[in-house]
Amino acid sequence: MNFRQSTVNLALLAAVVLFFCGAMELALRVIFARSLDFSMEMWKYAVQLKRPVADPKLSFAHAPNRSAVLMGVPVAINSHGLRDHEYSEQKPADVYRIVMLGDSTTFGWGVPLEETAAKILERDLNRTGIPGYARVEVLNAGVGNYGTVQEVAHYRTFDRIFHPNLVVLVYFINDPEPVPVERSPGLLGRSYLLAFTVSRYDALLRFVGRRPPWYEYYARLYDEGQPGLRPAEDALGELAALTRADGAALLAAMLPELHQIEGISYRFAREQRKIEDVLAADGIPVVDLIEGLRGHGPESSLWVTPADPHPNGKANALIAAQMEAWILANAKTGSAGARHARR
Repeated sequence: MNFRQSTVNLALLAAVVLFFCGAMELALRVIFARSLDFSMEMWKYAVQLKRPVADPKLSFAHAPNRSAVLMGVPVAINSHGLRDHEYSEQKPADVYRIVMLGDSTTFGWGVPLEETAAKILERDLNRTGIPGYARVEVLNAGVGNYGTVQEVAHYRTFDRIFHPNLVVLVYFINDPEPVPVERSPGLLGRSYLLAFTVSRYDALLRFVGRRPPWYEYYARLYDEGQPGLRPAEDALGELAALTRADGAALLAAMLPELHQIEGISYRFAREQRKIEDVLAADGIPVVDLIEGLRGHGPESSLWVTPADPHPNGKANALIAAQMEAWILANAKTGSAGARHARR
């Protein structure tokens, strides 16, 4: 075979490969346009609704005024980068305002905005009322894939401007993960074919045991010397100091991993106690949400899908009810809120 023929053959092969990749890209875009595939939907969330930021403790945040359909649910980000309605930065004196920090469980992965714990809590508190206040606002500051360090950095960077009366940190078991380095996805990073291939390769590695199962990975985050544990502990102390300086109350709500909450022993009880000890040392009150989530059917009845144990609307209502009980028992009077609003 001469050189010219070899070149022609290589060109034809390249054209066939490019055609195949293009066809696969188009097909995957159609298939996953409205899907419930966790990995692909999380990738779409990162590409469509997030942006890198310079602060290494934050790494990324929501891009303001963007929207997408994720897990079959419309998701809209407001002008302040929150998955929520618009709220004024200046808090009216007769409003009791809550900022809820957290990850994808707080963000409301897989549920409509009105079925997130923040919006359910807002409705419930407005029905019940807090003495001395005409209205309650609960701002959803949850961002998917955040850990404790990022949640605190988010409050410091974005959420203090709302002058909350109360900050609720929803703590989840993987929150001591190290802060990742986020970069702009670029052209290849927006490819459905590449994202699909990477997600399936990762699943294969887990299936054959080349990567630890999720529960071992979570537990190891709490081993001494893990890179994310001490920064997470320090961030809790920072949040306690920030909220004290802002005149805001602070509550930590411990959200259990929903795979196994029934029965006597919670899988991550030891790890949770380690964080609760840190919270106690910082003077941060704690609500353990597991008791209010138990006894409401099988664990999977609280999940977004049978393969995705994020809290669904039912679980979020149970979560909100426990937060409401604590808030009604501990909320400051309207006069204190008015002084805070004028600071």
